[in-house]
Amino acid sequence: MGDQKRQRSESVIKLLNQRKESKLWYEEANSHIKSGNWEKALHSYNRAVELNPTEKNALVARSKCYILLGQPKKALEDAESALQIDKTFIKAVYQKAEALYFLGDFELALMYYHRGLHVRPDHEGFKLGVQKAQNAIENALGNFSSGLRSKGTSGKSTARATTITTKEEEKVEGSCSKSSHRSAATASTRKSSKNRLIKGLEADKEYLSNLLNNPDIKCKFKENNSDIETCIKETVEYLNERQEFWRQQLPPS
Repeated sequence: MGDQKRQRSESVIKLLNQRKESKLWYEEANSHIKSGNWEKALHSYNRAVELNPTEKNALVARSKCYILLGQPKKALEDAESALQIDKTFIKAVYQKAEALYFLGDFELALMYYHRGLHVRPDHEGFKLGVQKAQNAIENALGNFSSGLRSKGTSGKSTARATTITTKEEEKVEGSCSKSSHRSAATASTRKSSKNRLIKGLEADKEYLSNLLNNPDIKCKFKENNSDIETCIKETVEYLNERQEFWRQQLPPS
């Protein structure tokens, strides 16, 4: 019994010492960040996390450092690790949104910015995040539509895609940043615009699904490789994701 108590005591002391050392590395890393020495900061954050893997503040700080170093994928991993430790940790929510934004996943980033803003409506980072994510989505949609029109391609798929005009997209995107104190008529207009976008996505998805099941096309799949079939399936899956995203943006009925 005496040996077991001594071993437990030694384990506790070792753990406490590791946490103290981890804190020192963490503070050193923060100093490097302030000085603009991001590589040195990363080294120190790594040591802090190695010594105390459950230190959520160190994980979030290293996530920020990864973004400064242009490594948003690793930044996302650290933010998610911090959320696994504490799913209500608002700094980790913000950092996950930032990492997603820099990865180019603007819609998912927007969702996390909104989630954080709901909890912390006074948080300037979340406010700015919502704005920049909305702008990024609007620009992406505008560029996509412009590209379709400039190519001047024919066919049902292109015709359906171009029915979602840039003007409608601007209405949809702009509606996300409107005040919640709009009148019932304005809310109805926003909902109508989003519904048009959802229907446009449905038209494209239906066309591609029919194309996938066309007997003549299926023969071509067998004659050649399945690259075209895979591409169509991935596009349909992508359209499903976009539809679900915009459905979530619709106001309650």
